[in-house]
Amino acid sequence: MKVKSGKSGLLLLAVLLISLTAAAQDKFKPEIAGPYRVLFKPVMSGDAINDHTVFQDAAGNWRMIGIVSRGNGLVETLVTPAFAHAVGNSLSQEMKELPVIFGDYPDQKPKWAPHVIEHAGVYHLYAGPGKIRHYTSPDGIVWTFQAYVIERPFANLRDTMVIKIGQGLWLMYAADSQNTVSVFESSDLDHWTWKGTAFKAIKPAPVYPKWLDISACESPFVIFYQGYYYLSVCLTNSRRDNYSNTVIVRSRDPYSFGIYAGVPQAGVGHACPAPQGQSADYVTTLSAHAAEYIKDPDGNWWITSCGWRGRKTPEGFEPGTLSIARLRWEKQ
Repeated sequence: MKVKSGKSGLLLLAVLLISLTAAAQDKFKPEIAGPYRVLFKPVMSGDAINDHTVFQDAAGNWRMIGIVSRGNGLVETLVTPAFAHAVGNSLSQEMKELPVIFGDYPDQKPKWAPHVIEHAGVYHLYAGPGKIRHYTSPDGIVWTFQAYVIERPFANLRDTMVIKIGQGLWLMYAADSQNTVSVFESSDLDHWTWKGTAFKAIKPAPVYPKWLDISACESPFVIFYQGYYYLSVCLTNSRRDNYSNTVIVRSRDPYSFGIYAGVPQAGVGHACPAPQGQSADYVTTLSAHAAEYIKDPDGNWWITSCGWRGRKTPEGFEPGTLSIARLRWEKQ
């Protein structure tokens, strides 16, 4: 294609540059685009699903692996050595329950918040809390424990999520101490190095007090969309009214999402000043607990929600289930 010379050519070039710059600065926000419906309802393994992972295996079937409990007491919800397991051929249909997995493999300690990714024909599953376990599989069905890939002194390091950000470069996010999300880096999915704090929540956001050294920034999940990294965290200090409080912030830098203090409040005119101390670029809040985000092979986006019984859940959500809804991205 030839670019015209003279003033008309310069004008065309200017228009193209402006268009490209505008496109690069477009910002989007995710919105729940339909009602929640049941994707999986445990029966044999327990009566409630919490943090989970949903992925396609090598045969193209959809699988769910997640925390499961029977009962709503402190022991029942925290001491969970086995994961629930389910399979289905479509995200539009309810999954079939399978026997639990990893009950005593490689240990009988609690297993929380699994996450699965696939690379070069190998499936990788990570799960906490405390020491982060690493399993691999050739098909997403049969798993082999490899190692404890992260051994932090913090017993509640949990809710891992992994994203590929470049050729041979992955980041892992995990809920860490003092209401933070930590980020780890790897070039091979086997060895991980702590790179710092990616996100921190402070008051008046619903955080835990300093003396209770755990993180209210649960279930971190990062999506790269249209030039930005979007971090989703379920920001809850276990109060019933904020149990399904999923906050979305964004950044150009996947290593740093800033400090979050609360939802900016509308001021005079259209200004929405952020709370004092906030540096995070707030996007929106979604009604979901321990949300996973899925883009299917047809390009459709989905969001999931789950949680223990007796907690506040999204409208239309059936208690104890893993539920799913359509998601869309709206330009702001």
